[in-house]
Formats: sequence, C-alpha cells, structure tokens
Amino acid sequence: MENSTRLLWRQEESLAGRRVLVVDANDPELADLPAEQVYLHADDYTVGAHQWAPLPTLPEDTDLVILPLPKSSERLELLLRGLAGSVEEPLEVWLVGPAKGGIRGGVTRLSRHADGVTLVDSARHCKVYRGALRPGPALSLEQVESVVRVDDLDVISYPGVFSHGRLDEGSALLLQALAEAAPRGKALDMGCGCGVITAALAHAGCNVTGTDVSATAVAAACSTLNRNHLQGKVVGGDLYGGVEGRYQTLVTNPPFHDGRDRTMSITRRLIEQAPRHLEENGEFWMVANRELPYVQWLDAAFRHVQVVSETNRFRVYRALR
Repeated sequence: MENSTRLLWRQEESLAGRRVLVVDANDPELADLPAEQVYLHADDYTVGAHQWAPLPTLPEDTDLVILPLPKSSERLELLLRGLAGSVEEPLEVWLVGPAKGGIRGGVTRLSRHADGVTLVDSARHCKVYRGALRPGPALSLEQVESVVRVDDLDVISYPGVFSHGRLDEGSALLLQALAEAAPRGKALDMGCGCGVITAALAHAGCNVTGTDVSATAVAAACSTLNRNHLQGKVVGGDLYGGVEGRYQTLVTNPPFHDGRDRTMSITRRLIEQAPRHLEENGEFWMVANRELPYVQWLDAAFRHVQVVSETNRFRVYRALR
C-alpha cells in the first residue's frame, strides 16, 4: 500500500457515506478506501479500475473526487481542467501526494481551479489537501494536443505522455537507425508513447502493433496513425500483456522511470521476455542511455548483439533471436 493511500485511510470518518471517484489511481489498494462507494479511474493499465481513459468520466452520484498527485504538472492541469468541465456546481476534491514529490506545486495548481484549498492531514511524508472544484468549460483532448512534424509525419501527443510536444533525442536516433535498416513484416513497438515509431514503421510498410501501459499514450498513438492515414493497431497493457503471436521486428525506447522512481526493472523484464515474442532470426531494436548497463541482459537473452549507432548520450542496440 502506498503511503498516500495509508494517509487517506486515516480520513475514515470523513470518507464514511461518501461516493468517491479516484482519478489517475496509482495504487490498487485505493479501491478499498472506507467510503460508501469507490470508483477508480486509471491511466495505468496495471491498476485495476472501473475505467481506463486519458480523462475520467464522473459518475452522477459522485460527491468527492480524490486525485493522487500525478508525476507531471501538465498531467495534473489536464485532469483538473477535465474534471472542472464535467461539473455544473462546485465539487469537493482532495489532492494527495508525497511532501517532497511536488505537492506544493500541485496545491498551487489546484488553487487555480478550486476555492478554499486547505491542508487536511499530513503523515508518512505525505499530505492531503481539500478544496471546492469550480465548474469550467468542457474539455476535449483535441484542445490540448501538440503536433510535432517528424520527417513526413504529423505526431500527436497529449499532456503527460512521454516527450510531450517534442521528439526526444533517443527516439530520433532510433528512427534514423530503423530508416537505414528498412524493417519489413510484422513489427511491435513496445512502449509506443505518442506513436512516432509506430507511425514510422507503418509508413515503411510494416504490419505494426503499438502497445503502452498508459491509456493517454494509447489515445495519442491512435491519433497519430489516424492523422497520417496509416494502418496499425494500438493496444494497452503491461509490457507484453496486450499482444499475441510472434513478430519479425520488436522496437522499443524503454522507460527509465516508474512513476517518480528511477528503475531498470521494467527494461530487464522487457529484454528477458522479448525472444519468446520474436520469430526465428527476429530482430530486437532498443535505444537507451549509454550509462545504463543493459548489454549483459541483451547478451543473455539473444545470440548476437551489436551497437548500431550512438551519441554521447544514447546507444541503439540491435539483437538477433
């Protein structure tokens, strides 16, 4: 159980009889909060929820919204604007998060959309604040989308998606390497984000599937394919959970963080499980920071590994099953 969830459990008296929507739930234990009814919205497909979507849908009987602090301020702004556009009268909202994880900035942002923001409780290095969310104009994702031109493609991204509004250096290096290799056949873009690599593979003639753990990223990747009139499939799930069969090419720019925590465990699982999703002689392409020790995991999982290109910050690896 997350510390912020434990702090919410201390509010048992205030939660009694309430009908709660938890927005962007980051802990499955939130479903068991001591309220009359708890609905869970999540962007993360690994969190069991009633709805997975970029923006939450507010159940009619909701009288309290609880918002665990997202890892990015732009994501928090998007959620607050989306919620404000869903209410016709003020609605009580709680913001909870780590005391040293940006909660102060989150409270400042909350105060732009809510009246009477006050501290409710503080414990376990976390704080919870309460305010009355003011009604606002309805919001759609199209209103907040960013369009980035990458070669012949228009790439759509939304707030909170990795590298929102720009092409990151690692993906640019990977795209260049893939263009020179000219992959064909059935391809999988693991952790597709806004869909820039998914779209590039589709544009090159691959039968491509993109997958991501974030519902907002899935929506962005779908929009990117549609914007460029490209065929492809995008699914949500934890690593390989949403995909089936084997692929000739598997491409990834893997995550370096899990929420606010730096981690390499996700990439290790991704590498170790990759061969079972590749055809014989299938290719695994990955870009990663030079400083990260992924070579030993690649060597253990694949029969041949090479560095295709590199800069002073990134390396592109190609591995053969």
